[in-house]
Amino acid sequence: MLALGVLIITVINLARLALSIRYWGFLSYLSGVSPFYLAITGLIWTVLGVFLLWGLWRAKIWAPRLMQAAGLTYALYYWLDLIFLKDHPMSGASGAIQVLLPINWQFSAGMTVVCLAYIVWTLGGAKVKAYFGLVESVTNQNQVNDDQE
Repeated sequence: MLALGVLIITVINLARLALSIRYWGFLSYLSGVSPFYLAITGLIWTVLGVFLLWGLWRAKIWAPRLMQAAGLTYALYYWLDLIFLKDHPMSGASGAIQVLLPINWQFSAGMTVVCLAYIVWTLGGAKVKAYFGLVESVTNQNQVNDDQE
């Protein structure tokens, strides 16, 4: 399921990259975010997503840590992008809340928490640790330490 989630995010960012390049001229005339920002963030997340997807699929020992770091970083990136770069006037809100938060911020916050909790919960399971060889490497490390003593 994690690999499917990574695949979806990767495809979305690949589309962001491709569409920002395709419509560069149009996006340049809009008074918003630079198409360079859209293209570079699409490229970064696409490359990271492909690398992470490969690591998850091939059960690389570094993939769970990278998944946790990428999930947390993507959540932070999403919220910074949402708060500072999106146009989102809130109807009926006043003060800082109107300036900072989009209309559906409660749903976005809930989904962020659910996704991050799912990543931690999924990667913490014994079968997942065995799949990535984390249990075996810990056992091997303990055996090496015991042999040295």
